[in-house]
This record gives sequence, C-alpha cells and structure tokens, in this order.
Amino acid sequence: MKLNFKKISAIAASTLLAGMSVGLAAAANYPAPFVNSAGAADVAVVYGTGAGVSSLDLVQAGNIQTSLASSVKGGTTTIDGESFKFEKTSTKFHLGDNITGVVSTNLDDDQLPTLLESGKYIDNDNDEIDYTQKIAIGAANQLSMFEDNDYVADQPTLGFRIPSGQNVLTYTLTFEDSLLASDMPTTNLPLMNKNYYVLSNTSTTLTLLDSATEAVLAEGDAPVTIGGKTVFVDFISSTEVKLNVDGEVTNSLAELQTFKLNDGTYVGIKDITAQDYQGGVKKVEFSIGNGKLKITNAAEVQINDQTVSGLVGTYVPDSSGVLSSISLAWAADDDLFVTEESSITMPGFEAVSLSYGGLTYPSEETIEVTKGGDLYATLENFPLKDGEADINFLYATTAGAFAGIGKDASHKLVTSADSTNLTFDKDTDDYFVISWSDGNDAESYLARFSNFVLDGSTNKTDLEYYVDGAWTTKKAGAKDSDVISLGNAEVTIYEIDRAGKNAIVEPGTNVDFHTLYSKEGATVYLPYLVSNSSTAQGGVNFTTGLDGPGVTGHNNASFYLVMKEEDQNENKYSGDWINATIGWDSSSTAVVEVSSIATSNGDATSTEIGSTDVWRDFTYSALATEILYNKPSGSQKSVKLIYHGDEVAANVYVTPSDAVTTTGALGDVLVKDSEVSSVASKNLVIVGGSCINSAAATALGGAYCGNAFTAATGVSAGEFLIKGVQDKFATGKLALVVAGYEAADTVNAATYLTKKVVDTSKEYKGTSATEATLVTTAA
Repeated sequence: MKLNFKKISAIAASTLLAGMSVGLAAAANYPAPFVNSAGAADVAVVYGTGAGVSSLDLVQAGNIQTSLASSVKGGTTTIDGESFKFEKTSTKFHLGDNITGVVSTNLDDDQLPTLLESGKYIDNDNDEIDYTQKIAIGAANQLSMFEDNDYVADQPTLGFRIPSGQNVLTYTLTFEDSLLASDMPTTNLPLMNKNYYVLSNTSTTLTLLDSATEAVLAEGDAPVTIGGKTVFVDFISSTEVKLNVDGEVTNSLAELQTFKLNDGTYVGIKDITAQDYQGGVKKVEFSIGNGKLKITNAAEVQINDQTVSGLVGTYVPDSSGVLSSISLAWAADDDLFVTEESSITMPGFEAVSLSYGGLTYPSEETIEVTKGGDLYATLENFPLKDGEADINFLYATTAGAFAGIGKDASHKLVTSADSTNLTFDKDTDDYFVISWSDGNDAESYLARFSNFVLDGSTNKTDLEYYVDGAWTTKKAGAKDSDVISLGNAEVTIYEIDRAGKNAIVEPGTNVDFHTLYSKEGATVYLPYLVSNSSTAQGGVNFTTGLDGPGVTGHNNASFYLVMKEEDQNENKYSGDWINATIGWDSSSTAVVEVSSIATSNGDATSTEIGSTDVWRDFTYSALATEILYNKPSGSQKSVKLIYHGDEVAANVYVTPSDAVTTTGALGDVLVKDSEVSSVASKNLVIVGGSCINSAAATALGGAYCGNAFTAATGVSAGEFLIKGVQDKFATGKLALVVAGYEAADTVNAATYLTKKVVDTSKEYKGTSATEATLVTTAA
C-alpha cells in the first residue's frame, strides 16, 4: 500500500547555483533540481522494498518528501467542470473558518447553474410543476489542522476532518406548484442534474430507477436492444407480463412492479395495454435501469436494497397527498477527510463533492528564533527589507540568568523605549535597529556607527547599515545635527564623541529603536530596559533588588519575544500574536532555548510531524502563520515561523462529482522501487542502499550488499552516501542516492540532505546527521 505523506509547509525555494559547462551536471543545491527556483517540482522519491528493508527507510522518504514540499510554492487550484468556491469578494476563506462562516446562504442555481438548475417537472398527468434545487452546507465543517491515524498517522494535515455523525450538507428539491404524489410514478424526476425514473411511491416511500431506458413491445414483436440488453415478450395478458432479458425470464409482473435481474439491473413495468377482442394487440411499456433507489421518510436511503449509511431522506406528502419537497441529508457515516489529496462525494447518488485545493500563499518568509550560543539567543537570518541578518538579542553572563541585550557584554544590541534617544558605544555595541511605520507600511534597518574621527575641531562618524550580507556606508563623515534618511526612516545624530567612540541617535517621526519589522510586515518586539513592574511588549528588567527583577516574561529568567501579524488589510501590528518564551533548558548547566510557544487565539493543536521532534501549528487567522517548534530530546528548543505577509486564502469548492480538481502542491510523490519505471522521466531521490532498493542498484551499478557495498562505494559501517548520478533513468535527469550502510545511517543521510547545504550533482560521504565530506576524484 502506498502511504501518503502530506504537505507540511510552503517555504520559499532555495537558490540555484551557477551552471557548469555543457555536458556536465549543473551544480545546484538541494532542493534543486527536484524543485526549481520558481517553486515547481519535478521529482519522485523512491523507497526500497527488498528483503530486510527497514521501515525507517519509508519514514525518511516521507521526511524528504516533506522537505521538498516546503519548497514548492503554495499551488494554484484548477477545476475542470462546474464549481463554486466558498468565498466572497470581501470575505476570503481563512484557516480556522467554518464554511458557513464564509458563505452562510444556501447554494442554488446562482452558484451551480447546472447541478442545481431550476426547471419544470412533468408529472404523469402531463402537468408542469416548477421546481428549484438548493444545497445547505453543514454549519460545523471547519478548515483546520488535524492529525488522525485513520487518515495518515503522525502527520499533521490541513483540511477538513468531519467526525462521524456530523452533517456534511443537505440537498433539497422544492416544488413551487402543487404536486400530487400519486401523479409521480412513471415520470422522470430531476435530482442534481440527473433524471431518475419514478417506479412507485407510497405516503412515506419513493422508489426510483437510476439511468432508466424505456421501450414499448407488443406480443410477437421481434427482440429489441435496450440499455445494452436484448428484450422480448415471453408472456403477456391484460394485467401481467413476463419479459425475456438476455435469456433471463422475469416473474409475472403487473403495472408498477419491478424485477431484479442477476446482474443487478432492474426491470420496471410502466403500463400494460390490451385490445379487448379476439386477436387484439397486447403491449407493455417498460424500463430497464441500473439501480433501484428508495427514499423513505426519516430513514437512510437504500440502493439496490442496501442501506446507504449516513444519507437520510425526507419525503412527506401532506394529508391531501401534496408533496412540497424532497430532501437528502448527508452526514458522515465514519470520519471523513477533505484534504489536498482527498475529496468526498455524496454516497449513493454520487452527484456532489466537497474538495479542498490547499492554501494560496501570497508570499513566504522564515523567522527563526534559536540559541546563538549556550548563553545567547538570536533571530537567525531575519528577513529585513534589505536582506537577511542574524540579530543577537538576549544574553547571559551566567547560565540561567539573562543579563543584557545582544550577544554578550562586548557585542550588544542597543535598544530604547518608544520615541526615546539611543546611545551607541562602539566599544561595547554591535548594532542597533532603526524602524519606521505609519501603521500601513513599515521597514527596519540594522545600523551601526564606525570610523569615529576628529576633522579639525569637528567630531565625525560613519553611519553604516546592513545590506545583502555586508555593511554599507549610508553617511560618511556624519556630524552633530545631521539628519540621515534610510528609506522612510529619519534619524538625527547628536553628541558624537571621537574619544569615547559613541554617539546619540534621535528618532524621527514614526521611528523607534526596539520594534523590528520583517520584509513582509511581521512585527517583532525586541527587548528594551523598563522598570520592575512593566509588562510592555519587549520590556525587560534584569536587575535584582528594589527595582527588579521584572515580572515573568520580562526578567532575567524568561523573556517574552512577541511577534504580531498584520491583519487582512495589511495594517501593521494589528493581527494575531505569537509569543516565543526565551528561557533555559533543564540541563545541569542551563542553556538558552525557546522554552514555550503561545498564541493569541484558539489555533491548531501543536502536533509532532512523524518522529522528527518538530511540532507543527498554525495561527487560525487571515495570515495563517505556520509555527514549526523544534523540541529535540537532549537539546535546546527553537522555533521557525513561516510568515505569509498578506491574506492567505483557502481553496474550498463544492462541485458536481464529475468535476476534476487539480492543485499545484507537491502531493504524494513516494514510489516503491518496483514502480520506478512509472516515474523514470522525473528527477529521483532514491532512499536506501543497493541491497534493498533496486533503483539504487541501477544508479550505483549493482545490487551490492555488505562488504560489496563498501567496495563499490567506499561506505562502511556507521557511514552514509549521498551521490548524484546523471542520466541513469532518463536523459537530462538526476538520480540522487541517499543511503547508509545500516538503516540508522540512512536516517543520518536523509537528515543531512534536508538540513545542510548539499550540491546534488556531487558525492558526499558522512558519519552523522551533521558531518559529511565532499568526495573528490583525482583527475
């Protein structure tokens, strides 16, 4: 059985390296060439099924698929056929929403003009009865993150988990004119763009034939072909008839009676006529249908006398025999799952489906909070307007007690309270943040002063800011009272002291020195010194005594690093917040870590991805920030926040069942080695060694085991191989073998591939999840 590993996140694709000369494989860092720089995938992950294979190989194949999915752009959804997307011009579908919270009205022919077409029903008196159709979606169906062993074990997944008994939707056919139920038999009843032949009805039950074909035969007529079957009259009287259908003779049937053939097809008698004189002609009008459907009021629908669990009919003619409507209420018989890989269809009638095409991410950036060293915390590769930068923001001099802001006492991050001046001292300070926001737009810059000089009698200094990984001079020879602009931010320089190598910076309008804005608009509140009782976001007090330490989350034991989303209208710091508590682990000599994560609303339940030690969560908000909390056993916790910068819209559809839904997400690309021919035209990641994975054997030139594997690859006990092989399965395609001597070594290989920088065109030999060397071949 093929296991489905679901998409875990949608982080921007990695950078491709420059190409090599023609005829050689292009140098490219993982995930290239499997996912290109545009976020498009061309890949299959092949796992072994040979004798002795470890289940860990399949787990690692799934982890690699998860890693690749994180580089695939949040794909587009295409519907081939009629559909209705649950959203309004001003109301998008957000993660955490219920369907009816987005579109609360019933669906009719305005939304699904074919499936729910209004029209005229012709009863058996040839009267025209106007009708309408509608669908009401169940109110409790929520788009969420869930983990369920009945779907995929240990894989937190986005979609709808509809528990057993919960209403999915209710379909209703309403007759706008007066319809006598007794006038329905032998007519064609329209239900969800399909006609059903009405065999019979009572005051509580309506019996239909699916896909019935009608014909008329007289006694003595030659056989006719109807519905793919050859039929003639075996016997007929004025009240009963027997038909021969493909050699099978029915029972004697009166008008409105049915007979089930051996293949499950039903024969229904509509009318028998006989001329009442010697030699008069006897005729039968009949139908052949593919299945019998029985709708009984307040009971589950039956198809071919089998109950359709979860589908309950409403059929109630009034005391005068007038029928106003027919309803079908669909509730989950067992837990149902609607995900990017799985849609659901109304059982029995198979006419209408609910599908989910994933989230559309407008952009993506990663904000990572981790330990920079044992005694300091850092925002690693923080996405500023002008590129990424590591920003060290909290340190201790003694394990377990924070003492200052920055990396250490000689490498500080200088901050200050709102609208207050900042003093920078080059001897102790590394940098400071200049941030500007008017509430709608925002930007931040990492800045510092350097080159303090005396020019004549004037103290001067250079203001530098960090751009694309390097310090760049913004203003050389700045002097007192100079106003310097960085984008929209303006600061004024005062009291430059060449001897002391310090200067004072005054913020301009809408500028401060402790708020940090990401390129896409997330707000992070950096620490700044406050009084003992302050609980302001970012406020911290390290001291002891009368004025300290501060309260929990603002003192030397723990600090609340708060990030705020924008709202759906891109108003800064107006959305949900995420709080990363910076604290200490429980080791004998405490090490700094992200000790806990909290959010401002009732979001998803944080759930571990497989056995990775990474726990997945989301904010249930318009921006759907993804939270990947790494909690390794015996090591320090850290967190990655995947921020999307704008409104994230879900693609949720109701469609006729024959509509085809496709999405640009990676989906399931896991393939057994025995099935590799079906994906040979793709780039391949091959997990496991040549002894247990036949695809690896092809790539490496033989089914090597044990010592033979060592002889062929140079990999022995406790080691692994990551090797790119070009053109083995298809010209121009790469096969990357990820294999260890033992299963545990394969785990290390997969971890190294997804966590470290790997040129997939090269060959690596490694000994742990963090250590590997490039294999070079002598010329």
